[in-house]
Formats: sequence, C-alpha cells, structure tokens
Amino acid sequence: MIFFKCHVSERLLKIALSFSVLILFLSVSQSFAQDDKNSYTLSEAISYALMNNPGVTVSRKDVEIENYNIREAKGNRYPKIDIRGGAVRSYYAMPVTPISGPPTEGGFPEFDETIYDMGFAFSLPLYRGGRLEREVEIAELSKLLKIDTLELTKQELIYNITSVYYKALQLSRIREANEATVKQLDEHKHNVKLLLDSGAVPRVELLRAETELAHAKQNLLVVRHRLKSTYELLKVLMGIGDDRKEISVMPEIFNQTYPDYRQSLEVALSLRPDYRAAQGKVKIAEQRVKLARGRRLPSISLTGEYLENAGTNLDFEEEWNVAIRFSIPLFDGGVIRAQVNRQAKELEKAKEEERSLRLEIVREIKDAFLSIESALERIKVTEKAVDAARENVRIETLRFETGEGTSTDLLDAQAALLRAEMDYYQVLYDLDISIFSLRKAVGENMFREGSL
Repeated sequence: MIFFKCHVSERLLKIALSFSVLILFLSVSQSFAQDDKNSYTLSEAISYALMNNPGVTVSRKDVEIENYNIREAKGNRYPKIDIRGGAVRSYYAMPVTPISGPPTEGGFPEFDETIYDMGFAFSLPLYRGGRLEREVEIAELSKLLKIDTLELTKQELIYNITSVYYKALQLSRIREANEATVKQLDEHKHNVKLLLDSGAVPRVELLRAETELAHAKQNLLVVRHRLKSTYELLKVLMGIGDDRKEISVMPEIFNQTYPDYRQSLEVALSLRPDYRAAQGKVKIAEQRVKLARGRRLPSISLTGEYLENAGTNLDFEEEWNVAIRFSIPLFDGGVIRAQVNRQAKELEKAKEEERSLRLEIVREIKDAFLSIESALERIKVTEKAVDAARENVRIETLRFETGEGTSTDLLDAQAALLRAEMDYYQVLYDLDISIFSLRKAVGENMFREGSL
C-alpha cells in the first residue's frame, strides 16, 4: 500500500514536471513567435508597444521611484538610532568621564591625552509643525501624479500608433490604386502603339501615353517610399530595435461608437489622466504652502546617548543622557516668508494651468466632433465621385477603342479616377482618426478589452 502511494506520487510528480516544461516551452515559443511576427493588427501593435516602448518603461520607473520617496517620507517620523565611536588625541589631558561627585568620594575622573568612546545615539521627532505629515502626503500625491502621467503616456502612445496604423492602411490603398493606374496606363500605351503601327493615331498620342505612364510610375515610387517611412515610424513607436526587420499592418474592425457632445464633456473631466494630474499638482501645491508655513512653528525632538569612554588603559566606563530639545525660529532674514510666498505663487500657477487645460479639453472635444461630422459628409461626396470617375473611365475606354474618343480624354479620365480614390481614402483616414481623437479627448482607455 505504501509502495502504491509512493508510485502514484512519483507519477504525479513526473506529470506535473512534464506539464511545467510544456508550459515553459509554449511560453518561450510564443515569445519568439511574437518577436518573429512581421504583420500586426492595431491591437497587436499596441500590445507590443505597451511592453516595449521606452517612454512607457520610463514612466513605470517613475512610479516605482515614488514608492521609495513615500518610504523615505514615512521613515522620517520614526526614531533614528546610530552607532557612534571614535578616538580623540589632545595636547592637554582631558577627563575620560564627567565629574560625578566630590574628589574625596571618588567622583573625580581620570585624565588622559587619548580618549576612546563607543556607543549608541538616538533621536525621535516629536513635533515639526505638521511638516512630517505633509511630506508623506506630498509623496503620496506625487505617486498618484506619476500614475496619471504613466496613463497619459500610454494614451499618447496608443493614439500615435493608431494614427500611424491608419496612415499605413491609407498609403497601402493608395499604393494599390497607383499600381492599378500604372497597369491601366501600360495597357493603354500598348493599345496606342498598336494603333500607331496601323496608322490610326499620330505618334504624339504614344508620346503622351509614355509621359503619363512615367508620371504614374514616379507617383507610385513616392507612395512606396512614404509607406516604408511610415512603417519605420511604427517600429520606433512599438519599440522594435531590429533595423532589418520589415513589418506591415493588417486591417482590423473596431467598434467605432462614441458618446454625444454633452456626455463627452462630463466624462472627460473625470477620465482624462492629464486633467487628474493637473488637479494633483494643485493639491501638492496646497500641501507645499502648508509645509512652508509649518517652518514657523517650533520643532521638538527626543534625543539620547549611551556611551562608554576609556583612556589609553582601555578601561571603559559607561555614560548616558536623555534630553528633550526644541527650537523656535525667531529671525531668519525673511527666508521662511519667501518660501511661503513662493509656494503660494506656485499654487496660483497650478490652478491657472488646471483652468487652461479645462478650456483645452473643451476645444479638443469640439474639434473632434466637427472633424467627425465633416468626414461623414465628405464620405458621401467622395463615394459618388469615385463611382462617377469609374463610369467615366469605362465610357472613355469604349470610346477610345471604337475610335470616337481621344487618348487625351481617356488619360484625363484615369487621372480623375486616381484623384477621386485618393480623396476617398483620405476621408476614411480622417474619419478613423477623428473618432480616435474624440476618444482620446474624452480620456477613454482605448486599449481596454472591449473598448476598441
């Protein structure tokens, strides 16, 4: 029976060990797979950036640093205990210990030129005019400020990646449109050459077709370069350090809903991390004013020492003392007054910065709504323009093939189609960015699960 239990336990241990190794292998494989990934959706790009972007990492470190500032501020309220020791060599002999009584009763101490001492000393602040408590509150508020700054850094990064992502999609569509135009112009050039060989058109038609084809190829090269540059910017935002790695983006469908104007104003003041940070600066400034005023109040502390002194004979004798000390500032040349006035001005500055940001939030929300409305209206116009341009190309192609139209009419129709498609893709980009601008202006966590 005991053997069976041991055998079963050993099998369970092996299974657990194998399962752990499998989980580790899958985690490592997933990590390598993520590093080797070349095509990203927006969610994947943002997720990668939040883990690898240096700016986000720095903001996280700032939050960690504030934890130590809080510990330091709290530690100032506790007793300080030090080990002290030393050796003093004097020209004249000094008493090893203080006089403890009449010389006839053995209270006169020994004298020596060299005195050794070793022991403990402690101090405990009893009252500092509320400054110790203020320092802790300021440190805690500073941490909250850094947390809001971290959230703001994330939102800025998410918005920037979103903007670059949609720009890459837009340029990809424009590239496809330019490639289609080049293909059409190349076919048109071939048809014109056949007509020229048969004597149906003059040579100037072929020259014009070649000129338009060269211009279209140049535009295609420009678009490809812009797309490559956009991908390089996306790599920087994502924190990809491999210069040789080539990336691309994949379309992803999101829930593009957004609150109405009045609701956006109400939510923004409670969600936006930069506005919370501005309010936090006001609170810190208020505490700093109180901290500066507290310097006018007395400081009271409890101190004590336990020492053992000896001369060259190293015959140590103990000595101790306990004291309550206080100090009251009577005159400091106006230093405390200057500190109070300076912190009061800092408080006024922080309040004005908060008010300025509040006005800026209102403006950003209004601009975002105006951009959304404009984009929605432009989409209807550009969609009709693209349909009309495509129909025009179809008609001009038939007219040219039947000899009723000219090469110039067909080339103009193809150029008009390309412009209409570029305008349409620009409107789509503007709409997506306007919606994300509104969500950013509201302060919405754009990468929370289910929010995208």
